[in-house]
Amino acid sequence: MLEDNKRAIDKEKIKSSIRLWLPISITTYTLPHTMEMYMQDVLTTFLSECHHEHMSVYLSYCLSELVTNAKKANTKWIYFKEKGLDINNEEDYEKGMSSFKKDTLENIDYWLLTQKKEGLFVRLVLQEYKDKIKIEIHNNRELTLFEYKRIHDKLARAKKYRSVDEVYSKILDDSEGAGLGIVIIILMLEKIGLTEENYQVISENGETITRIILPVNKDTDAALKELSESFAESVDTIPVFEHKLQEINNLLNEPEISIPAISKKVSKDISLSLIALQYVNSVMRIPCTSLPKALEIIGMDTLRLLYSKKNQMLRYITTLDDEFNLWEHSSRIAFYSYNLARNLASEDSVVSEEIFVKGLLHDLGRVLFSTASTNQMEAVTSTLKDSNYPFTAINSLAAGINHGHMGYLIAKKWNLPEDLCGAILYHHDPLYAPRDISKSVAIIYIADMMSRYIEKTVDFYQIDKSILRQFNIITEEKFSKLANMAEEAFVKTLR
Repeated sequence: MLEDNKRAIDKEKIKSSIRLWLPISITTYTLPHTMEMYMQDVLTTFLSECHHEHMSVYLSYCLSELVTNAKKANTKWIYFKEKGLDINNEEDYEKGMSSFKKDTLENIDYWLLTQKKEGLFVRLVLQEYKDKIKIEIHNNRELTLFEYKRIHDKLARAKKYRSVDEVYSKILDDSEGAGLGIVIIILMLEKIGLTEENYQVISENGETITRIILPVNKDTDAALKELSESFAESVDTIPVFEHKLQEINNLLNEPEISIPAISKKVSKDISLSLIALQYVNSVMRIPCTSLPKALEIIGMDTLRLLYSKKNQMLRYITTLDDEFNLWEHSSRIAFYSYNLARNLASEDSVVSEEIFVKGLLHDLGRVLFSTASTNQMEAVTSTLKDSNYPFTAINSLAAGINHGHMGYLIAKKWNLPEDLCGAILYHHDPLYAPRDISKSVAIIYIADMMSRYIEKTVDFYQIDKSILRQFNIITEEKFSKLANMAEEAFVKTLR
């Protein structure tokens, strides 16, 4: 990242990261003014997409204060090192701080360049995850014990003040320039309904992390849940492309056609697969996650009826999602998941045939909402009007927010097996998946991240490293190699 040029805001990437519960990270070594402004713009956009626009002014102040403090902490570490002073020794610390401000301001470019050479960074991390929103400032040096104590003394002192004017009227110890800022940060947080409990300072593993924790917008969260339930209840058809249905019908009418041949064709299309799985689990009430097994249970005669144009459960569609071909994405993740399971989890209780179906249906909520019928959308808008929720909630659903929960509700309605429902629900949240499906859900998560990595909509740093380590994927080089191998193999299946 060039630090002397202000970058354009990638709004779509911010939206995607929020939808996928992924972190957004910006790293700087010298914090030039253009970089600080870029961070402010990203924060404002992020808060807007999280429906917290009203917090932007207050949190922008907090961000400015915190990144400046983090940069100052890095400069301090370099200054003490060059002066031969032990920053962890209280006497040396007091001695160094008596001249730190004057000396560094007189030649600030030198000190910033030196800390950059030492690899000392300031990093902004933003993430919406489940019911929380995190704003974090990282810098890669730990606080000393007495620095840590000073900060918590300031936090305790902040409780005594009720306004910024009152703070400025008092004489505070500003030898480090941080005491006053921390008190004002707490007051800013109080203005948006937060307390000092929403402000955390952690120093460990060579880093100091200052974190502000926000709750998700309760109105929007409630709206998404209720609208998802309303949509799930309204789903009574399966969207299908007419030419795909015709292809499977032609195949079924061939003499001596076999179930494996039918399965090979059906498995390449989420709608055709869903027709069979829904019928076996919901109509026949036979639990089944395997597509070949489902087709075998149904039998040729019923399959010809099931895939005929007379089936009232089917609804023709003619267009795909403009942003992303969800049909191809579903097939890609099924293929990736199947092969990752065979190569990375062959000794575990992961059945590659079943994980194929879980990968195929992981985005069930997005697929069905993106092709919603007029009646289904009327059910959602009716709920929206009756509940008095903001209309923007529909835009959030269309963007894919809450799609895991929506897909889970539909899968439950159709009586799909619990492990399949769980895979749909947790595919962006594998660490919280029940133990019996955690391995397969982790594979689907990795497959999804690989696809998005290749599409350049997700960066490697955004992917949960604890999940990758489960499969001994430690470096980006290995991840990239596996992703490209999977993609090359998948492309061959399209020919």
